[in-house]
Amino acid sequence: MARRRNESHWLDAPGWWKKWKPLRWLAIGGVAAAVFSVTWTVKTYVLPVPHAETERFTGHAADPVPMLGGLRSYDSLEAVRARLDAAKAEYKVEQRHATPSSKYPPHDRDTLVAAKYLHLGTEGVLTLEFFNDRLYEAQFVPGEADPYADRLHASDRRLKRDRAGRAEQVMGALRVATNVDFAGTDVGRNLQTKPFVLWQDLRLVAELDEWDRRFVALPPPSKR
Repeated sequence: MARRRNESHWLDAPGWWKKWKPLRWLAIGGVAAAVFSVTWTVKTYVLPVPHAETERFTGHAADPVPMLGGLRSYDSLEAVRARLDAAKAEYKVEQRHATPSSKYPPHDRDTLVAAKYLHLGTEGVLTLEFFNDRLYEAQFVPGEADPYADRLHASDRRLKRDRAGRAEQVMGALRVATNVDFAGTDVGRNLQTKPFVLWQDLRLVAELDEWDRRFVALPPPSKR
């Protein structure tokens, strides 16, 4: 049946489309901009092509090294948090994660700080560093240097102090360094030296240094 002359059809363009050409282009431009925005977002954030060396900078070693309190290198942030939660230790986590991109491998950094962590009967500040969700460094700053130094050497007699009151030991991939002996001396106290013990997995430290050396042009990380 033929339509009447003034009768509209649901497929007909609206009246403003027929009368106002500028509005046509504005509508077309808006649709095009929306399509471009969605396409760019999906390509950039949703479907980034992994960098060719992603596995190299995210892999796990078969032989992690022991640190303190049952922690081991290559432990994930989730695993460490579960252990600290079980011990009822309070802590804070700062995350600095780079936007995924095909131009560089992942570069996610996480720092966990427990301000009242108990190690060898001494309370202090524990700082854990993660690279791509793998623990690579632990630092403990005891509240009291003297009693902690005695307990530390009793627990690991391989930490031989030198004349300056410092001690360091490298055992395979594990590096342990401390200045608790020096911090407990008169000179250390006068200098207000902060005592510390540092555990590092040298493989992951070298990997992080290599990333920084080769892919230094990294966009500012997003903090969480």
